Parts: sequence; structure tokens; C-alpha cells
Amino acid sequence: MSTVDKRNNSFSSRYEFSPSPIRNHVVEEKVFSLFQPDVLIPGQFMATTKSKTHRDPEQRLMLAVLEDAVWCFQNGFRTKDKKKQELSREAEQWLTEEDSSWLFSFNEICELLGIESDYLRKRLLIWKKEALSTRSRQRLQRSAYATRKGSGREKRHRALRAAAAF
Repeated sequence: MSTVDKRNNSFSSRYEFSPSPIRNHVVEEKVFSLFQPDVLIPGQFMATTKSKTHRDPEQRLMLAVLEDAVWCFQNGFRTKDKKKQELSREAEQWLTEEDSSWLFSFNEICELLGIESDYLRKRLLIWKKEALSTRSRQRLQRSAYATRKGSGREKRHRALRAAAAF
């Protein structure tokens, strides 16, 4: 094809284009919705930007009370310290108390925090039972090991016999 022929032919005749593309209205609506303004009141917008774990100061205080009680309950009965054992007994008494007439009772705190109090109480008591059974098994194993090893007097005699063999 000569240059003159190329100039005389129109652009569209040289390159074939498909007729108008088929439009998908669903896709168009989604694309155009991206450019539409959102109608939100400021409270709705701020609700999306807040942390999901945001709590009021009162709720944080109640959560701290509950956390401290559980910590005292779990760590206090494992220790030999009398003060910690007493704290553990007090925490257990508070956890198992059914009365919810005062603001900082276990049931009231759980209800205000959205925690099922009966379930938490049950799980903590199961944990205590399992910890006590594990502890008793460990004592039995230690006592069996100690009797197998013998008394301190027998250990000294064994050590002296071993030293004499050298």
C-alpha cells in the first residue's frame, strides 16, 4: 500500500474496532457508587474509627477487679505464703458468692462486662480441682522417689562406699 493510499483511507477503515462494547449495568452501578458521597452523621463515622476494645473507665475498673480476683485465686493457693493463701481464699469466696445485690459483686461485674458468670465460675472451680489433683500426683511421685532413694543416712554410707572404692 502506497503512502497516498494510506492517507486516503480513513483511520477507522485501517483498524477494525468492535462496535460499542456491551455494558454491564451491575458493574457500572458498583463503579459509580464509588464516586457517590456517603451520607453519615459524625457519630456513625466515629464509631467505625474507634477501637473495638474501647471501654469506659468504670468498665476498665471492673475488669481490673475481676482480673485481680482471678489472679489471686489461681496464684494464692499454690504458694506457702500465708498472706497470699488468705487472698486466694477471699477471692474464691467472692467468686463463688451468688449474691448480686451490690455493685462490685462477681455476678454484677460479669453482667456489666458481658461475661457469663456461671460459666466462668464453673471453669475456675474445674481448674482448681485439676490443679489440686495434679499437685497430689506430683507429691505422690516425689514421695515415691524419696523412698526409693533412701534416707540421708543411707546416702552418706553409699557416698563413703563409693569413695572407698576409688
